[in-house]
Amino acid sequence: MFASIYLRLCFILLATSALLQGCSSAKPHLSRSATFDTYCDPPLPYQYDAAAQPLSNLDSALALSPALARQFSRHDLLVANAVAIIPQLQQLAQPNQLSVQDDEQIRQQILTRLLSVQTQIASLAAELDCEGERADQLATYLDEQDDRRIRRLTIGSVVVGAITTVITAFISGDNADKITGISGGLVSAALGGAAAFSSNQRVPFQHQRNLLTDVWEQKKTSTTYSPAVWYVLNEKAFSNSQQYSIAHNIRQRWLDYVLSGTSDAERALYFGGGGPYRADDLHTRANMLNQLQSSVRLINQELQSLLLNLSKKR
Repeated sequence: MFASIYLRLCFILLATSALLQGCSSAKPHLSRSATFDTYCDPPLPYQYDAAAQPLSNLDSALALSPALARQFSRHDLLVANAVAIIPQLQQLAQPNQLSVQDDEQIRQQILTRLLSVQTQIASLAAELDCEGERADQLATYLDEQDDRRIRRLTIGSVVVGAITTVITAFISGDNADKITGISGGLVSAALGGAAAFSSNQRVPFQHQRNLLTDVWEQKKTSTTYSPAVWYVLNEKAFSNSQQYSIAHNIRQRWLDYVLSGTSDAERALYFGGGGPYRADDLHTRANMLNQLQSSVRLINQELQSLLLNLSKKR
């Protein structure tokens, strides 16, 4: 009689274990839009004015206009070059050669360029923020799925331990006790192991327009960023240390604080077009996007400095 009860309870334990293991390995059901639709991308590709490009050799241009170098600091002139208003400033530096109407027209062109760059910064920051939220949203969903599985497996492990204790109490004999203890221990260990490794689920996550790639690869030119933003990110003079560019420093912080210990395959995932992501991978990507967003927003400080000095020269 006791042998029959023992066999039935063991079957129940094994069936329970198989069921919980199945729950732990089940993949979350996500719609294609949750992982493939890149709704943060611009609706149309940006077309930047070819005339609004920073000068490749600023010093040569300034050598032709010594009055401009006297009126503005080197830093302000670098910002002006990023905004592509050096030709306009050169004209304003010769006030006697301009009519009032021409002066007003040139200043309007400068304000238009400044507004355009501010819009570029705001647009890029919004896209970075959206991409970070997109990654965090999916990561949070996966975290919740993992938490549910861990709770189920933990409860199952507790239940198995309790049932094993009850069986041991009802069955007499050293061999029966040993078999029961071993069986219960194995099932409980299996449930605990499943709980420990239940957070390795991967889901496809795509980002063909990857805002991290150009910064990671330290490209000289970029088709993703506007010329003004890319110029500021890569000109060493805009970095506080002035030894390395902002883009270089961002990449180094990623290596030191975010990507430490990651493999080449994981880095290829972050900076490529997408692939199978875990929740931790998504959090890492969101972290890098948020860091980059902060650096992009800080470009507004450079514009503010230039605007204040321009207002003084009026």
